[in-house]
Parts: sequence; C-alpha cells; structure tokens
Amino acid sequence: MRILEKYPTHTMLNTMFRPLRFLSLQARKPTGLFGQYVMTRIFNSVNADLNSFVKETLGLKINDNILEIGFGPGRLINDMAGIITEGVIEGIDFSDTMLSQASKLNKYYISIGTVKLQKGECSNLPYDNETFDKLCSVNTLYFWNEPDKYFQEMFRVLKNGGKIVIGFRDAKQMKLLNLSKDIFNTYSLDEVIDLLSNSGFSNSHIVKKNGKQLRSYCAVAIKPMAQ
Repeated sequence: MRILEKYPTHTMLNTMFRPLRFLSLQARKPTGLFGQYVMTRIFNSVNADLNSFVKETLGLKINDNILEIGFGPGRLINDMAGIITEGVIEGIDFSDTMLSQASKLNKYYISIGTVKLQKGECSNLPYDNETFDKLCSVNTLYFWNEPDKYFQEMFRVLKNGGKIVIGFRDAKQMKLLNLSKDIFNTYSLDEVIDLLSNSGFSNSHIVKKNGKQLRSYCAVAIKPMAQ
C-alpha cells in the first residue's frame, strides 16, 4: 500500500486505463517511483545503442567542455566522464527524479569536479555564451514544444567552431511505437537538418547506424567561427 500511496489517484487511473499515455508522460518527464525504477531501466536499455553512437560521433577530447541536454539517468555522462580528464561535463534536465538518479550514478565524477548536473529548463539555458566545446542530446528532441528556441539556446552556449550532436529516431520509427502524439513530436531527417540550419549551424548532416532493434540517427552540425 505504501507504494500505491506514492501515486496520485489520476496517475493510477492513467496507468490502469491509458498505459501508453502514462508511459509517454513518464518518458517526457519521469516522476515518482515509476520514474525512478521503471523509466531508468527503460532509458538505459532503449538508449544504449544511441548513447554509444552519440559518444562515438562527438569525437571526444580529454579537455573538452561538454553539455548534455536532458541527461536522464546519466548513463551517457558516465560513459563520457572516463574520457574527459581535463575538461568538464555539465548536464541539465527538468526532472527531479532523473537528477537524483544521474547524481547517484555519477557520484564519483561529481566529487572530483568532472561532472556538474543541475535541474533546469533547456529552453532557457543557465550558461554563459560560448561556454561549451561540444553539446549533445539523446532522444529528447520529441519533447521540445518550441524546437527553434531550444536550438537557438544551444547555438548561444556553444563555442565558435563547437560541435552539436543530436541523437534521435526518425518519424517513421517513432510512429510504430504508438506513443501519444500530443506528447511526442516526431521529425523527418530533413526537418531536423532544417532546425539546425535555421538556427545558424553549418555543415548540418545526418549519420546513421543500424542497432539491434532500431536504427539510430545523429544530426551533426558546427557553430561557425566568428567572422
């Protein structure tokens, strides 16, 4: 009964009668015990191939300063932290549950100053202009209601010549999952390229990799050097 008491009545009803919508809401912003235990396991499993692909595509250097948008349970940050020995990896996520989970996973790297995590809105990033060498995000694009604003903010905090890598699944694959359309905004490959280009990024392109279950895509672009 104690577990049930953690969930509001409306949440329990959603779970029982509208499970796909409940799962969609949890995917967007994990909360409570379901977010802590179930969504953490789902993210770590479903995002494993894409996390690895994004890490590979970033081309990390030991002194990079990196930002991950929507770090979830913190698995990608943990994987990158073993490489970044002279730089810093920062992360921002608006879920208290994911901040707690990621902080536990990255406790050691936080203690030595390699990793810094905080709660916040990614549409209004709390960082100075031109702070990061590289920026990444994995499977969060679908939840950005104003994607132009997100990409403009990412452009702002990235250094001139900096690299952005957005890991995602395209609209065709996402629609097969039958998740709530009012929560998941799906994009074609061309639409993601347009979002990057319209925000000022150059050399925008897509790289792809076949996974065990789904095909992974990375949208890659560079912030131009100042003229």
